[in-house]
Amino acid sequence: MIRLKEHVGVVLRPSSQGFDAGASTFASLFKERTTENYYLYYTGSADTKWSQASIGVAESQDGLNFVKHSNNPVVSLGRESVTPALCRANGRYWMIFAYKMRRTRLPFVHEVVGRTIGAACADDPLGPWRLVEQLAKPEANWEGNIIDLGPSIAVLNEDEFLVFYSNVPDRLPRSLGPISVFNNSARRIGLLKLKIRGSGNIEVEKWDKNPLGHLNGSKGSWNESLFCPGYFNLGNKHYLLPAASTYTTGFPYRQYIGLIEDSSPFFEHPSLKRILINGPQEKTALLPNARSEIALDTPSPVIRGNELWLYYAIMDRADGIWKTALSIFSIE
Repeated sequence: MIRLKEHVGVVLRPSSQGFDAGASTFASLFKERTTENYYLYYTGSADTKWSQASIGVAESQDGLNFVKHSNNPVVSLGRESVTPALCRANGRYWMIFAYKMRRTRLPFVHEVVGRTIGAACADDPLGPWRLVEQLAKPEANWEGNIIDLGPSIAVLNEDEFLVFYSNVPDRLPRSLGPISVFNNSARRIGLLKLKIRGSGNIEVEKWDKNPLGHLNGSKGSWNESLFCPGYFNLGNKHYLLPAASTYTTGFPYRQYIGLIEDSSPFFEHPSLKRILINGPQEKTALLPNARSEIALDTPSPVIRGNELWLYYAIMDRADGIWKTALSIFSIE
């Protein structure tokens, strides 16, 4: 049983200036197994219109107080580099992230193309990070032409991993950033299977049962749309923590963080689907000064003893400023 212990609140805010002056959010918490070092890889936006987005990192010794790295951003590719997820394989650190390039058709005229998923590697968690290759691009009808990913990577064995990604329909109001709202279409989750070779090459396969549409609920339900999930496992149980929204009910949209349990990391036969964080009901505790409904995204879990520490993106729709918050749950 997973029960709420405490909503800690915002642990990472936008800087006063620089690459993350508009947002510090869509983060992935990575912890070294042999030390007490916590690394929060996050998406920074230069402004609230998301004219440029890059990835930075903040360090902590306690998981509560984070100091942003002096050499941020650590990854900046094209117009947008967003939604990082971290793992370690073959003695190196690997960052999987989504990015959007610019394509030039005429002199001084740029067309922004759809977002794809790529990888970078480093010998140290603080970098420098080297772009390895593009891993996946939107191809299937359900994917549209923009995809992003959740902040967790499931370890299958020492060199095989699962990445959870999601579709992002095109019709997004710019005021709410690159990962936002749409009309009359559900967001769904897919799986990428990665095999990271010692040479640095990555074999990539989209799961043939994508998308995991059976995890979505009916129109108007809390899990009508699911996206950017976190993941963890306890014993022989696997848990998916998707961000969820009921977009079809109209603005301001109600958003949640869900909890899905299965005996497999492929989540073909879930035994539990429920709300873990209820945005509309808990918004005062989550963001005390919120003036509108709140948005929730990219839940990134870490297990500490008998507690689940969950980092996630949060925004008051009244000001459009994305931050990173923390809630702690007890595991019974």
